[in-house]
Amino acid sequence: MNALWRKWADRYGSLSRREQLLIGAAILAAVFFLPLTLWVDPPSKRASTLRTQLDTQQKELDALQAQVAGLKAQLVDPDAANRRALAELQARLTSIDGEIGSLDDKLVPPQKMGKVLQTVLSRHRGLSLVSLRSLAPEPLLAPPEEKKNAAAKSAVVVRQENIWRHGLEIRISGSYGDLHAYVAELERAPQRLLWGGMALKVTTWPRSELTLTVYTLSRERDWLAV
Repeated sequence: MNALWRKWADRYGSLSRREQLLIGAAILAAVFFLPLTLWVDPPSKRASTLRTQLDTQQKELDALQAQVAGLKAQLVDPDAANRRALAELQARLTSIDGEIGSLDDKLVPPQKMGKVLQTVLSRHRGLSLVSLRSLAPEPLLAPPEEKKNAAAKSAVVVRQENIWRHGLEIRISGSYGDLHAYVAELERAPQRLLWGGMALKVTTWPRSELTLTVYTLSRERDWLAV
């Protein structure tokens, strides 16, 4: 070992001053950069690898978030518009129902309409009954537009919840004065009837024929029978 060292020392001593400086600089550089290679470069490589992995995971996360957004869009309730239309119709029905409820004491109940008309008629001796017929009940809540779809219609059709207009058509015969008195008494009645059509036709003077249509309202469809 000593012989080898002396050999290298003699060879180094035989070099010029410039060559000795270059060899010294090379040795110093090796001493400096070797630890740097061993201790600094591997962490740098690991950091680069981690960044690559993070980029990959971020892309995967973005793809998953896009899939979740697509699934949420598919989960939008297709019946939401139906339920909104149904809720609006039910709210309208409740409002009208309350208004009709406040008129219960003011309007003639449907099942009493015929009796009221005939009772008043019996007090006018100059009049005679020609005909009396009931009209088909009509819902006051109009069917919803087609674009509000079947769910809204079911509020009226399926549940049968509506405000119904019940009508009677009465035809009576008599003098103009007696007919006028009959209509005036109906108008003065404590419980009112709603007026529909009214037509007067002269038959054989001095007698005329009055066709009178009257209505009342209720929350039931099938109360009226004549």
